[in-house]
Amino acid sequence: MQKSFRVGIIPGSYFAPRQKIEGSSWLRAYQLAGVSPNYMLWEHGMDYDALIFQKAYWPEMMDLFKGPKILDLCDPDWYRENVDIISLGNKVQAVTCSSAALTDLVAQYFPDRPVVCVPDRLDLTSFPPSRPQHKGRAKHAVWFGYIHNAHETLPSMASMLEQCRLHLTIISNAPYEQNDAIAALHPEYLPYDSKRLFYHLRHADMVLNPRSDRAYFRYKSLNKSLISWQMGVPVAVEPLDIECLMNADARNREVACRQSIVAREYDIQQTIVQYDRIFEDIIAQMRITDVSK
Repeated sequence: MQKSFRVGIIPGSYFAPRQKIEGSSWLRAYQLAGVSPNYMLWEHGMDYDALIFQKAYWPEMMDLFKGPKILDLCDPDWYRENVDIISLGNKVQAVTCSSAALTDLVAQYFPDRPVVCVPDRLDLTSFPPSRPQHKGRAKHAVWFGYIHNAHETLPSMASMLEQCRLHLTIISNAPYEQNDAIAALHPEYLPYDSKRLFYHLRHADMVLNPRSDRAYFRYKSLNKSLISWQMGVPVAVEPLDIECLMNADARNREVACRQSIVAREYDIQQTIVQYDRIFEDIIAQMRITDVSK
């Protein structure tokens, strides 16, 4: 991609307080905009050669802007928000998705244009120092994310948390108010912001990231696990993982393995390379189309 090529990233969460931006939107917009001079957060009145609509369902801008456009998706939230995703996708030249499962789903909607998996990746230089080496028996587990996901997934971990006598901290947009086995453990609640999250990850023994059998969860990316691993904290997905990670040696081995994978496969510089190639292909196709008219 030529050095002067300017890509504006429009996140759906653009007008939210930056410290409240969570998960994929933070990684795919705010972190991406910080690692290349060609990629920047969109601003009113600025000129751009291309746009990425990161969960920004803005048909008027898609129609107005005549340059290369990508619609970037990181979950199927259009089901909940009554968004005509097919109409929106037909206004851009390519669609990118955060997981292979989501890519397979979305590709069925757009057989005539590229639908590409661009995984969530991290700006590895932007994270604070990771947790020091783990020592002793685990005492403290953390869960972070939107509270409705905690209500859906955390109860499966309650019995093992109680059995292993782990203190649970929930860092989220709202307190845990569901009357269930997790509430009976009296978890500590902290309002989400990124600085608070990083501080508590550096003092945590493990992060809980359980899945759900509901269809929506099959499309989720690895973003919470990636952030945890980068911060030096192992991740428990199943209740038995908690028991396996009680030992410090097991936690240190898990972290060493996972941090190696993050550095090798999930550096956000690889996302820049992917987007550059997608835009180059779009531009080439647009030139062919112009010549054929």
